[in-house]
Amino acid sequence: MKRVARLAVFPALAALFACRPAPSPSPVPQPAPASPDARTVLAFLDAYGRRDLDGMMAQLDEDAVFRGSGAPLAKPQIRAFFQDTFRKHPDLRVEVGSVTVVRGAVHARVTVQTDTLWARTWIFEMKDHRIRAYSLAAGKR
Repeated sequence: MKRVARLAVFPALAALFACRPAPSPSPVPQPAPASPDARTVLAFLDAYGRRDLDGMMAQLDEDAVFRGSGAPLAKPQIRAFFQDTFRKHPDLRVEVGSVTVVRGAVHARVTVQTDTLWARTWIFEMKDHRIRAYSLAAGKR
């Protein structure tokens, strides 16, 4: 009798394993963006994630501005802002999601983690494949 009970367990286990969901496929690597402007934005955001201030500034046009809820910030003020951010948040993390070109502007979905986590779409206006202006879709910094 015990042997029959043990043998009955095997089909039940087989049925349970058959009901498991299929394993998730490995993430598919995203191709590099074809647009030179999108590559510039990705270089800027990659440098941001590496805390490479000079690398970030190299992607900005000399007359670049950040447009937020206050007065626009010129390139020296942008540098000072990120320098202060890096000092205040040594564990800062940046993850870039989708990057698309919409009517000549590059839209990047960016998640930044400091002591809080936030995600926003950043909009970059370009000039000769360098960042001329950028803002957050929500219009706040």
